[in-house]
Amino acid sequence: MKPLFKPTPAAHITCRVLLSVIGGYVIANLSAMLISYLPSDNKVDGIVAGMMSSFIIYTLIVIVVFAVKSTTRAIFFIALLVVLLSVLVMYLEKAI
Repeated sequence: MKPLFKPTPAAHITCRVLLSVIGGYVIANLSAMLISYLPSDNKVDGIVAGMMSSFIIYTLIVIVVFAVKSTTRAIFFIALLVVLLSVLVMYLEKAI
């Protein structure tokens, strides 16, 4: 059985760009929320630490999306991270 269409390399690059921009944004914000829940002396310090680390996390996500061998693997990696971070943030919101 032949596939309906064969994706071009431009489609793969477009998918990776969209995945890195949108997935990186979501993961960076979820991780910033998660870091802000860490115990610290001041709530503001936790929020600032979360926001500062989100820049590093966003950059790492963009690098990982373009470093993996296949686009499908990048999609699964981003989806897994989003689900795990979402579950952790929801758990911490209920616990606190």
